[in-house]
Amino acid sequence: MALLASCGRDEPRRSVYYWQTTLRVGAAERAFLARHGIGKVYCRYFDVVPGDDGPQPNATLAFEGAFPKTVEVVPVVFIVNDCMGQPHDGLAEKIVRRVSQMNETNSLLAARELQIDCDWTMTTREAFFAFLERLRAMCHDRGMKLSVTIRLHQLSQPAPPADHGVLMMYNTGDVTKLAVRKPILDIKDVMPYMRYLRGYGMSLSTAYPLFAWHVLFRGGKYVGIMHGDDDLPVLPGDSVAVRQPELDDILRAKHAVDDARNDANGEIILYDLNDKNIKRFTNDNFKKIYE
Repeated sequence: MALLASCGRDEPRRSVYYWQTTLRVGAAERAFLARHGIGKVYCRYFDVVPGDDGPQPNATLAFEGAFPKTVEVVPVVFIVNDCMGQPHDGLAEKIVRRVSQMNETNSLLAARELQIDCDWTMTTREAFFAFLERLRAMCHDRGMKLSVTIRLHQLSQPAPPADHGVLMMYNTGDVTKLAVRKPILDIKDVMPYMRYLRGYGMSLSTAYPLFAWHVLFRGGKYVGIMHGDDDLPVLPGDSVAVRQPELDDILRAKHAVDDARNDANGEIILYDLNDKNIKRFTNDNFKKIYE
């Protein structure tokens, strides 16, 4: 049964994602966590990708630092949707075991929550939900909650079998189209989904974007997203389009969620924590997002 939005709400809980392959928490990140009273970090531990013998881990986080002990760390595992089309018996057990081993190896407290991020579709829904049922039972046996990410297009589908969801309020448009100026977050892309949010059958938090993309186009055709200065060759005549959400984009999306179901803003999560992203806005801007 859906939770009904209340007329009032306490000040939202403040959280962030950390989505790197190496854990380094510098002075700027530590200051941000302290200044804004961040209580929880959703930290990507590894990806699960298709392999010759079934799903396998990839891009495992290397621990070269640690978050302040005052911050709860929630391990996040990203699963490529194609994995659900492969035999994946035992995947839930492997994920729980790997997360536990990573925490033990790096002297971290046992996790109180595990989050799964997967862009599942109608084709893979049955297999993914069956996987989540098994994983949730394992998490509960170990005193953990299971949360999942929810993309906008998934709001029209039944809620997955998990304890909580995080609505991902980003990547709303087509980055491959030069004419699409706001592929990360455009309120015009958000609004058609708000009618599904009102009655969605799961408790929710909402994540909003801080990141920017540098997108390379050649002859008006999409080449790729440039993650570094030299990872894609830029030829004469090419264009590099900077795509990034502005404060107004984030606040309009936040207000749309409030209007549809304000309990979904009971926890606000920013994606993601790194030095470049947290310098995009002022402290007052972040207060407006988090308030």
